Amino acid sequence: MRNSHKISYVILEFAVNTEIVAKELISNFQILTHTHWKPSEHLEGELNKYLQQFSDEHLQSENLIRNKLIFIINDRLGLNKSIYRLFIDKLAIHGITFNYHEKIIIEEKINCPEINFIEWYFSYFNHIETQITLLSLVEKERNKKLIRLDDFLNEDNKSDLVIESIFCSYIYYCLEESQIHKTLNNHCREQYIFNYWEHLQNFHKIQLSRNEGLVVLDLDSLINHKNVKYEELLTQVINLIKEAYYRLANHCYMAMIIGHEFQHKWQLIADITIFSEKFLENKIDRNYFRWKDVAQQTIKYINHIDVSACRFEYGNEGFTYKDCYLVYKNNHEKCLLLLEKNERDENPIPCPKCRTFQVNGNSYPVLGVRSWECKNIFCGEKSKYNRGKRYSLSSIIRQQAILDDRNIIEKDFLKKWRRDIAIVSSWDEIYEFLIKCYSLYGDTVVIYSRNLTIKQNVFGRNIKAYNEVNEFITNHINANDYFNMSFFKRFLIDKERCLLEEIQNLSPVQNIHIYHGDAFQILCSLDSNSLGGGITSPPYYNARNYSYWHNIYCYLYDMYNIAQELYRCLKPGAPFLLNIFDYFDNENTIVFSDMGKKRLILSSYMSFIFRYVGFNHLGNVVWDKGEIEGNRNFNQGNYSPYYQAPLNCWEHILILAKGKPSFNVLQIPQLIKETAVIKMIRGKNVYGHTAPFPEAIPNLLLSLVANTETIIDPFSGSLTTGIAAIKKGHKSVNIEIHQEYCDLALELLRKYFDDSVKAC
Repeated sequence: MRNSHKISYVILEFAVNTEIVAKELISNFQILTHTHWKPSEHLEGELNKYLQQFSDEHLQSENLIRNKLIFIINDRLGLNKSIYRLFIDKLAIHGITFNYHEKIIIEEKINCPEINFIEWYFSYFNHIETQITLLSLVEKERNKKLIRLDDFLNEDNKSDLVIESIFCSYIYYCLEESQIHKTLNNHCREQYIFNYWEHLQNFHKIQLSRNEGLVVLDLDSLINHKNVKYEELLTQVINLIKEAYYRLANHCYMAMIIGHEFQHKWQLIADITIFSEKFLENKIDRNYFRWKDVAQQTIKYINHIDVSACRFEYGNEGFTYKDCYLVYKNNHEKCLLLLEKNERDENPIPCPKCRTFQVNGNSYPVLGVRSWECKNIFCGEKSKYNRGKRYSLSSIIRQQAILDDRNIIEKDFLKKWRRDIAIVSSWDEIYEFLIKCYSLYGDTVVIYSRNLTIKQNVFGRNIKAYNEVNEFITNHINANDYFNMSFFKRFLIDKERCLLEEIQNLSPVQNIHIYHGDAFQILCSLDSNSLGGGITSPPYYNARNYSYWHNIYCYLYDMYNIAQELYRCLKPGAPFLLNIFDYFDNENTIVFSDMGKKRLILSSYMSFIFRYVGFNHLGNVVWDKGEIEGNRNFNQGNYSPYYQAPLNCWEHILILAKGKPSFNVLQIPQLIKETAVIKMIRGKNVYGHTAPFPEAIPNLLLSLVANTETIIDPFSGSLTTGIAAIKKGHKSVNIEIHQEYCDLALELLRKYFDDSVKAC
């Protein structure tokens, strides 16, 4: 055999002669790849045991094994990466682009030596043959031969691991794949289904149930919100949310539609998002749950905390907030909330490649999503350095969304929903968007609405529509259960007030006060009922180096106490506007790693805190920033469900008042379009502050307050509010904890007056 460079298929009982066959396979691998590498005694022993499960008739042909070995080497070592990249980039110049799934297929086919890439490309994509020169180049330059592994890997100090990875996958392809599946998976012996997704649907029906693959709640038509106390309204809604969670299939979405006429719309949205994420209070029996560390950090930061009431050993779970779309039709606004269910599921699913259940729980890529690592030594898919294939049920569902062409969404349709602000000609377009982008072909979509006009079967989905929710709600809870959650007891704690003996005004200008110091301490030193209004954009939790807290409880504790002092200092009826953005980070209340990162519901927390201290949340101004800085690809080239994350282009401006408003709420615009302050040019911050807002935002406040009143910005940064105030003839109090921003504020203030003098 060594002379002929061919596998010797000896006609003997395979099970008896596995040692001979194993040695032949090892020798064949060494000869084909020109390597001196040898498997360890342990690996060779495992190979003998593995082969004993098969017979000689399961061995593949020499030619197929050779081609598969070339494919493995090409893939594992990235031998065709440069020609693949050149191909994709050159076609993009000519306006030909591919989605994520198509790119995977193209790269796979480039790595397959046995196919003619030119013929395959035209048969698969059916493009006009205008790129034949480029295709010919790919066909010519791509690697279709075996290489000398020892020479290629001579500078890699982990070369043995790399070669072992290639060898183990080579063994996989030496045997018939269907027989491997039947050998390693009892279900495959019972009934063999080649398609992995169909196999899961048949044998893992509960885990892969799509009976309620999307739930849509149209609160506008379902809930009687007029002349109803807020607590009663909230009780109805949170019961809907809880029931939807238990009915919804795992790793699927709940959508809620809330219209512009809905009473207390924005405070309801705040409570919806908090409840949805926190309503399950469980003892999480997993090592990643670092509740003792969380408790220690919080107790150290917050004085007089009631540890027994906090119940830190209970973690909060539920939906994960994903996005809030604003949808407009003829200047009427509807909010579309998207929340994902990721319920912890410890039941293993077989490896997508070899179908084995010999898997270990590897980690959680995100909270609630269990991932697995294949531990079959001879699996066909491994990492370069010989780690087993990693996968999760959530990732498999999303992969299926890509693989099934029936899920493909039209590009023109997606353009309308590219940003998280959309304009429609009919409200039914919301349902069309949800069905196409957040469910799969063949799913059952459940819609609760009295105004639905969509057909029973649309876009390949089975639509179940209900115009009543009475039977839907079975487990009743009330708003007090929500307000009494342990979650709130971890930060709604009064801080000891400490009056400063003296606060120094840094400003040289008479009507502008600039105080350097902690906002809470400075506010404690101001007179009660002395300020006519306020506006701010608070530091975003852990978004910058200068705004770090150990966890979200510590952050919310500070914000709560500052809100209390603001309430005390403002005059009755005075407006307070708060600009905030729901950005991405880790709350650090469950886990401290990247798996805890998500879209933070900062606007909801702020609404709750300010209402708790006595403010009325009257509504929101939507700040549409247009095409934002750092524009990212919103779907990574995928035109399939679950990949359509919008560009987050708007921010909240919460409209609050101390008690009954002394201003006309109706004169406040529903939406403002204002480009964000340009601060980064060629990677350098030319403005000096990392998060300034435009003067149009403080001007909203100034339009509500008489110019005889003094306004306040407790996080004044670069003094945008103060300068806007002096332009309108208002006095202002501005507080900033960082000396460098106080210095920047004074510099910008001098520049304003210098420019004013020049203009005169």
